[in-house]
Amino acid sequence: MARPPYKPGDLVELTRDFANQPRVGPFEITRLMPARDNREAQYRVRGPDGRERAIDHHEIEAAAGDGAKD
Repeated sequence: MARPPYKPGDLVELTRDFANQPRVGPFEITRLMPARDNREAQYRVRGPDGRERAIDHHEIEAAAGDGAKD
């Protein structure tokens, strides 16, 4: 599997609502998680509310001004 383009400390935005919650970001990648069975990268992210969530790679994109690319 190719290395995920995001790493801990990167800021990302959600591409759609997560669990019917508003997409208020940016979210900070706190750690990489094991890939899913379909080999999609997963991340643990912390939002501005301080809560952490698990997010799949297809659900995020780089925040404006961040160097990471999707």
